[in-house]
Amino acid sequence: MKQGVLTHGRVRLLLSKGHSCYTPRRTGERKRKSVRGCIVDANLSVLNLVIVKKGEKDIPGLTDTTVPRRLGPKRASRIRKLFNLSKEDDVRQM
Repeated sequence: MKQGVLTHGRVRLLLSKGHSCYTPRRTGERKRKSVRGCIVDANLSVLNLVIVKKGEKDIPGLTDTTVPRRLGPKRASRIRKLFNLSKEDDVRQM
């Protein structure tokens, strides 16, 4: 999907240096490539999104559950901070 192409299908554009979706091999080289427009349609099977701001309501199945972290810290100072240990405590068992 290329930003600025206002269609829902594929379009063949002549792309040069500075455009997304294309990196030229030589200076001044241009290439005609097929890119998809930026309008979301029912033909898309997957759409990757990032949630930027939290709204008033939760999205069911996405923001209503909290997933615990799988891995703990490796650094000794961060292990002490997590378990509220002092400097004298041994953190090698953690």
